[in-house]
Amino acid sequence: MRIATGCIGHETNTFSPVKTSIDNFKGGAYYIGEEIVAAFRQTSTITGGFIDSAEKLDMQLDPLLWTFATPSGTVEQTAYEILKAEFLDRLKRTGQIDGVLLDLHGAMVTEAIEDVEGDFIRAVREVVGPLPIVVTLDFHANITAEMAESADIIIGFDTYPHVDCYERGFEAAQLIFATIRGDIRPTMAYRQLPLLTSPPAQCTMKPLMSEVLKKLHALEVEAGVVTATLSMGFPFADIRDAGVSILVTTNGDEKLAEQCAAEFATYIWEMRDAFRVDLVSVEEAIQHANHSKGKPIVLAEGSDNPGGGGPCDGTTILRAFIEADVQDAVIAVIADAETVDSAISAGVGNRIELSVGGKTDRVHGDPVSLNGYVKTISDGTFVHKGPMGRGRVGNMGRTVVLKVGGVEVIVTEKRIQPYDAEVLRSVGIEPSDRKLIVLKSAVHFRADYTPIAHEILEVDTPGVHSPNLFSYDYQKLRHPIYPLDPTAEFR
Repeated sequence: MRIATGCIGHETNTFSPVKTSIDNFKGGAYYIGEEIVAAFRQTSTITGGFIDSAEKLDMQLDPLLWTFATPSGTVEQTAYEILKAEFLDRLKRTGQIDGVLLDLHGAMVTEAIEDVEGDFIRAVREVVGPLPIVVTLDFHANITAEMAESADIIIGFDTYPHVDCYERGFEAAQLIFATIRGDIRPTMAYRQLPLLTSPPAQCTMKPLMSEVLKKLHALEVEAGVVTATLSMGFPFADIRDAGVSILVTTNGDEKLAEQCAAEFATYIWEMRDAFRVDLVSVEEAIQHANHSKGKPIVLAEGSDNPGGGGPCDGTTILRAFIEADVQDAVIAVIADAETVDSAISAGVGNRIELSVGGKTDRVHGDPVSLNGYVKTISDGTFVHKGPMGRGRVGNMGRTVVLKVGGVEVIVTEKRIQPYDAEVLRSVGIEPSDRKLIVLKSAVHFRADYTPIAHEILEVDTPGVHSPNLFSYDYQKLRHPIYPLDPTAEFR
């Protein structure tokens, strides 16, 4: 049994002014053929799950192309066309196969196409005909009817932070195996809700979503149900189909699939008011920390989260910390290659005057003039040891730590979401020893930081990934949709 596999992935923040080019794909995570197996074997990733499951089932994986660009703005149409053509060409040349496993995201947008994954799955379908196509999607996929119609089975992550990627990849490979053998006849039902939710409210480590997850898992063990997916959507893509959706796959029972999808969608809709987010100002967070004896206190700056398209060079918190003379604090990270260059030229232990951050736009704050010293210089490589992506090598590019008063600022060449504590440890900072840690991350950091954090605060700063959904000027999003339209209804 031969299964073709691969990925063209991106989480597109259409509110970001930074376009995503072919260089962002080919200069980032880009693997072809057996390079894919070498990159993902023994990692807690979707494709890592594909690999292990295939080996246990004696299926032969035929890896084609795997690429994922760091989340940013709209993807240039030519970039997608190049990658799509390359993938399809490899698929056509791969010879006799029995099915396709696709490791996709679900929130990619190009200059001409709102639903890139729908377009891509349909294109794969046109090549392979009736062969089974099983797709994995991110928890933040904006799932469309096109995706559901073109795939045989879609499996989304259950968790946020995404700590079940490996398990979902393993499951996907098992299900394509069962489909090819004729053990199951997948029948999928799709429901889209008129509902947007912001990342902090989607966290499955919190009581609201942990209870939702229990209910989802209870649905999956019902007789006749093969798998079920709740996708909370990516609200930072201004497209018609952004938002929450449900998929239920049964073994040949269309009526059961439709019934289960409708019931679960109604359950989510009835709790729509609970998906609110409590944010604190930077000033409130500083005052709170000053009166707290515990440490570390983690400030989550989701608005500048590079994992959702933020520029990762926002300066609002940095400026406030310096003005308030905050002590024993770390800011992770500010992506500023120019500052890294200057700091490396100055050398470790030397003082330097710099203009840090604020170089992408003015939405996230102006550059901050600093007079500090260079504490650390690093090559920026580390190995993920936390629950997300364990075993994968992280690369921040050349990295420096600047010390300004009581604040250590980790400055990197590349935009990276610092959800793994190894980001700090790789530059000589032990997180548990610091009073305040600022992380440019919305939720993923919780998987690794919850065990060590005394407290976690969601901070309200401006940005293209702000949890405040009322701060965006949506032009293409369907209406009415809750909470933007309080009278929205779901039937």
